[in-house]
Amino acid sequence: MVKLDYRTNNPRWGLKGVKFDSWESYSFTLGYLSNSNHYDNLNSYSRYANISIHIEGNNEQGAWDKEGRIHYYGRLSSLGTNLGDLDACSSAGTGRITRRINSNGYILSLINDYDFEVRTYAGYTTADVFPADRAAIEAELRRQLLNRRLTNSQINICLDMFNQGYNLQF
Repeated sequence: MVKLDYRTNNPRWGLKGVKFDSWESYSFTLGYLSNSNHYDNLNSYSRYANISIHIEGNNEQGAWDKEGRIHYYGRLSSLGTNLGDLDACSSAGTGRITRRINSNGYILSLINDYDFEVRTYAGYTTADVFPADRAAIEAELRRQLLNRRLTNSQINICLDMFNQGYNLQF
């Protein structure tokens, strides 16, 4: 379900997950995540490819459940400047991963609401998540914003923000 607040209250960790400040910010981030050129696991040699999305099978290793994660590989200052809502809920990464953004609800929304593709691999507990067709994602975003009764002006601003996020290079 598309919404601004995907946080969950975990008894162990408290209130955690992605929360967007506005529909404009939501649209910008969705635009960014909708561009396959931004994905490190598709374009590892591009200086603009600094994210990947995964569903980790942590439940198979004794954890509570699977974990939806966005991995960020770029400079920490760039994450805060360009994707502030993701930065606000990020935690330290390991190895090449600068930051991790955990949010099962948000990752599931990308998959269920925008048809992001889940790729599984034999013998691995982690699946990769990749964006669907840009036009299809943008059309679904418009539909979702209409369902929330945003004005045409607000929807146009959100769609412009989606395109700005899609075209962002940092």
